[in-house]
Order: sequence, then C-alpha cells, then structure tokens
Amino acid sequence: MILPDNLKRRENESEIKYKVRLCVAKLNKDVDLDWIEINQILGLNQSGDHIRKLAYGYKEIYDDNPDLFEKEIIEDNSGQLKYKEVTEILSDGSHRSDKLLEMSSEQSKDPDYLLRSHGYDHKKWEITSSKSSIWNQHNKNDGTLTLYSSKITTKPLKQGFDYDKFLDKANVKIDPVYKSIDVVEGIDLLEIPLYDLHFGVNTYEYYKPVLEEISQKIKSKKWDRIFFIIGQDLLHNNGFSGQTSSGTPIEQVDMDQAWEDAWRFYCELLKLAQDNANQVDGSYSIANHDDSMAWAFVKCLEVKFPDISFDTNKKVRKSYVWNGVFIGYTHGHKGANRLHENFLSDFGKQMALADIVEIHSGHLHTEKAKDKFGVLVRTLSTKGQTDGWHEDNGFVGANKRFQLFEYSPVSLKSIYYI
Repeated sequence: MILPDNLKRRENESEIKYKVRLCVAKLNKDVDLDWIEINQILGLNQSGDHIRKLAYGYKEIYDDNPDLFEKEIIEDNSGQLKYKEVTEILSDGSHRSDKLLEMSSEQSKDPDYLLRSHGYDHKKWEITSSKSSIWNQHNKNDGTLTLYSSKITTKPLKQGFDYDKFLDKANVKIDPVYKSIDVVEGIDLLEIPLYDLHFGVNTYEYYKPVLEEISQKIKSKKWDRIFFIIGQDLLHNNGFSGQTSSGTPIEQVDMDQAWEDAWRFYCELLKLAQDNANQVDGSYSIANHDDSMAWAFVKCLEVKFPDISFDTNKKVRKSYVWNGVFIGYTHGHKGANRLHENFLSDFGKQMALADIVEIHSGHLHTEKAKDKFGVLVRTLSTKGQTDGWHEDNGFVGANKRFQLFEYSPVSLKSIYYI
C-alpha cells in the first residue's frame, strides 16, 4: 500500500507514537483509509473494530495532553497508553512534577492536596504553577476511569513554619484564663486605638516604652470603660510567605516571633485594663496587611479573656457607642475619601444622637484631622518603624506616635500622645 508522505512513519518516530498519530489522523478524517487498512499499515494482528476503539482513547488523551507527545509514550499489552511520571529539579532550586492522579475536580484546585499527592510537605513547599488535565483510562475490570494528568512546579518556602509548634505555643498562652477583678468607681472612657503596629517589622522590645506609657495611663485612675481597637495592620504579613491580605508580595518577616511579640504586648495591657476599669471591650478592625491573621489573633484573645467583650465582626466600618460618645473606626484602605459620608450612611442615627462624634482611621502612617459639620474625622499616626512599602512610596518623615483618647460621658476630655 502506497502512503502519502504525511502518513509515513517519520525518522526516529517510535512505533507507539506513529500508531497514535495515524489513529488520531483517521478520526480527524485527515486520512481516507478504513480501520482494516490502518491495521495492515501498522502490522497489527487485531480487528479493525479493536483499533477503532483504541483510537478514540488515543484521541481523547491527545486532545487533553498534546504535550504528552513531546516525551516518551508507553503502552501496555492491551494497547492502552501508560503514563510516564516525571520529576525534575530545576536550576533555581524549584521542582517540576508530572503525575497521573485519581482525584476530584475540587481536589485538583487544592494546593495542599496537590503538594501531598506529588510527595511534598505543604509546610515546607509552595506551588508556583499548576495544571491538571483529564486523562480517561480504560480497562476491562473498571471500565473508564477519570484520572488527572497533574503537573505542578513547586519551590521551598523561604521560611519553613511549624504549624504544630505554633498551635502548641498558642494553646499554652491561652491557658490559664484571666478574669478581671471588681472595679466600681470609674466614670470615664479610655480609647486605645493602636493603628499600624506592624509586628514583624517592629518587636516587643521596640514597643516596650509604648507599653510602659500606656500602662501608666491605664493605672492613673479608675475607668468606667477601656476600649481597645485591635487589628489595623497588627502583623506585617498575612501568612508565612511574605504577602499582604490581597497576596501582594512584601518583605517577609518571622511570623512566629511577630505573633509572640504581639500576644505578649496585648495580654499585658488587657490584664492591666481589667484591673482598672468597670468593663473592658475590644474590637477587631480589618486592614490590608493581615486580615485573617489579625482576626485569628483577636479570637485567641477572646478565649484568653472571657470577661472582655470582643467584637470580631469583619466589617470595614464599625462603631462603638458609650453614653453620649460615638467612635467610628476603620483602617482607611477602602473609601478613605468618603469616610464622613460612608459613616453617616451606616450609622447616621447613632451619630445624630451623640454629643461627641469621632471617626478614626489609619493606614497612611501620618496624622491629620478634619472637622466636618461637627464630625471629627482623624487619620491616626503610628510609632512603628517605616517599612519598605511606605519608604518606597514616600510616606516618610511623619511624627512617630500613637494617640489615646479620654472621654467623659458627653465630651472628649484629653488626647494623649504616646
């Protein structure tokens, strides 16, 4: 039988590659031959119907995995294609793994599952790219199995993190529970809004003078309420690979140490506050660097201090009302140019009934205030050191300080700079 050049076996083309190419060409109607003729060309001792059935399997695999034919193809005794698994170590230290996996569609999108299935510890490796293609495999016993050709590229985490060790430390710190003593003579409110602490860039030792000054203010008198706003970029990273909440790469910090420093800092203040106030309240405030990590931090404090009322709602704009005082608070990374209007929309009734209305935000690491129709909108500064992002974007030279606010039931009495 005379074949056109495009259907002849190519130089250095393996027998199985030639078989697949010819069968797929037949199914694509690129060749005007019947299956018996294909069988004769290939020199197979099989029926035309058997070759046709195999060809449909070849075509499905070929359509889903065209790059398969750039490497060696293997078949078993029944003519089914075998998958050749490959693991490569690349020059930059990353690994490329190619495996045939039995998994669900949901599992094919789970980075931790893929890492484990390819033999990598998800605590020490991270995926930089992933591709999963369906590979239907046929056999007499099971019929058609839906498997996945799974290809991943992975690299070592810059800082490995021992989750078990971390959780063990957290459990130790949460127990024993601390309860407050009775305090009855306080009449004023102390607000402690420590914005942009960025633990990781900053340490407990760096903030120790701040801790001592705030402690002195807490002990200076007996309070009716002490209100903590916690979050607001409490931690510099939102995970363990040097990223913000949105996945923006920033300088990577030691999150184990950052958490420990922040935990020690706030536990000392909260214990002291409970000993010097009728009631202590705390609220999580979501920010752009650490939304989930800071939320988890406040949930841990909630277990540690059951007598403190914690608001862990994840709303961007929140409020706190005490007697005639309204305090609105947000980080400032969203809607910064419309804080007055947005808070009126969300909390207009409470603001209208209040004697004193304050709205506090941060994010810019610098201080400013604007009185708009009796509503004081303040951007609060920080005493934290300047990190790389703020340095690069020119947010430098601002006064390094925190602010505490003391209120009577109907007025703002004092602002303390720490």
